[in-house]
Amino acid sequence: MAGQVADLQRRKLRRLMTLVAIFAYGPSALLITIGVLILVFGHATKDVVFGIMTLSLAVTLVGGVALTIVYVRRESSVAQLQTEFVNKVSHDLRTPLTSIRLFVETLQAKRVQDPEKVQQILDIVATETKRLSEMVERLLGWARMEAGRRIYRLENESPASVVDAALRAFEPQVLSYDPAQIRLERQVADDLPKVRVDLAAMSEALLNLLQNAFHYTEANKVITVRCQRRGPLVAISVSDNGPGIPKHEQRRVFEKFYRLTRPEMPLQPPGTGLGLSMVQHIVAAHDGSVTVDSEPGHGATFTVLLPALP
Repeated sequence: MAGQVADLQRRKLRRLMTLVAIFAYGPSALLITIGVLILVFGHATKDVVFGIMTLSLAVTLVGGVALTIVYVRRESSVAQLQTEFVNKVSHDLRTPLTSIRLFVETLQAKRVQDPEKVQQILDIVATETKRLSEMVERLLGWARMEAGRRIYRLENESPASVVDAALRAFEPQVLSYDPAQIRLERQVADDLPKVRVDLAAMSEALLNLLQNAFHYTEANKVITVRCQRRGPLVAISVSDNGPGIPKHEQRRVFEKFYRLTRPEMPLQPPGTGLGLSMVQHIVAAHDGSVTVDSEPGHGATFTVLLPALP
């Protein structure tokens, strides 16, 4: 269904571009021709002025049409991403809800009598409920940030405490993976100045980067968290040994709803395309910035830059 909607949007966009070409570029070409003829064959001052005005009008018209095309194309791309996002979120919400409903119906019908199996079912229901709650909270958090209603409680914190809070939240994911297939490194410089941050929010941003590094690397994962001083800033970076990010995609990874696709990976990483956009929102609220440095085949490094306190 999402593919049909996207295909319909692309057809509408092509028809719009054709109409723009017919009704704008044709008259523009005619105006340019008239302006050039007046400038070449006209001798009076008024002819030259009229020719310049005609050319200026044509150039303005062409520029306006070009900007309109860029804007329409961008809006069409955003609309397509939104459609894909809604379908992805609907699927992600439906999966735990279906599991919870089936297990609850099983318990209500008393089809399972063994206390051990009943406990297993209850554990699964609890896990799926937690997963569903986290997903809803993530979407609500995004909505609050988009509306500018998220409140940050800023305190003077050491960079090490920010890194450690994110690593503690990331630990369950690491423990659930084969320890022989993952190496998590922590490199925090000594005597770093403090930063003024909302500890929960900033650790959430770092957790997003850690989870991305986890999902976009395959076997033998190497994830490194570094923290060091860069002049008046404190730099906290998360690096991985994944496939890297192509240059043409690096400028788009922070766009909302945008998701990297990895054809070489049999299962696409989970997510809604909001993680990096949320990171950028949170870091910007702390007067900081976030950058990405990557080469295809050589992993990726995301760096959060925060103002250092004197």
